[in-house]
Amino acid sequence: MLRSLISARLLASVAVAALAVPFAAAQERGENINGFITGVDGRNLVVKNDDGREIRIRVTPSTEVYFQDSGDRKLFPNPGIDDLRAGLGVHFNYNDGNPGRVVVHFVPEGYVRPAPPSSGGTEQLRGRIRSISRSGSEVTMDVDGRSRTFAVENRREALGLRAGETVTVTVENRSSGPIVVRIEAAALTGTIRRIDPRFRSVTIEVGGRDETYDVDNRKLLESLSEGDRVRFEVEDRGGRRVLTDVTRSGIRDRR
Repeated sequence: MLRSLISARLLASVAVAALAVPFAAAQERGENINGFITGVDGRNLVVKNDDGREIRIRVTPSTEVYFQDSGDRKLFPNPGIDDLRAGLGVHFNYNDGNPGRVVVHFVPEGYVRPAPPSSGGTEQLRGRIRSISRSGSEVTMDVDGRSRTFAVENRREALGLRAGETVTVTVENRSSGPIVVRIEAAALTGTIRRIDPRFRSVTIEVGGRDETYDVDNRKLLESLSEGDRVRFEVEDRGGRRVLTDVTRSGIRDRR
């Protein structure tokens, strides 16, 4: 009799525990999670939900990050997944562990934003324009699979571009946030006016003005001659404008 009573109690305890397991461990695809980030390992995050569960998710460059408080948005004008750190309060749709949007609703006092990557205070990015504000003061681009929005210093440069164009922008990291100080079409056209005998530089007439570019890869110029009409791309490298790609695109100018 005593053995039967113990067995019954044991079975009852197991049944109660079994009912509790799904609540403690399982997440549904469409479930809304609200909690605090407790761990970050690269793009893998651990979030402690309000009910005590530990939720593991993975973010990608396309994951949108939004700061709910207007004051926090001023500190994070162009938020991204690199801003997600332990201690932040967040909520999101679970989406099989790959949320498309993470909303930050709490930032601990004294939290310091990780410094953005830079080289001498600037960085050069290449991407496709998604949109330009009507005033030209802001541009949104796809950069490495991630949407990023920047303030623009020279609005006329932005207003001369169109959505869908691929551009190279020079971004200066200032105390007020990153700002685009230069925008160039990724591909330019012009006429070769002079090639350095040692292939160290090339002068190309672009829009009626001669521009000289450094050449790190001399093979780019081996099949070209002065007078060739070309389509080319350049990059800023530590203050140097370097030719990175060039192809003959038209009839030779024999002037």
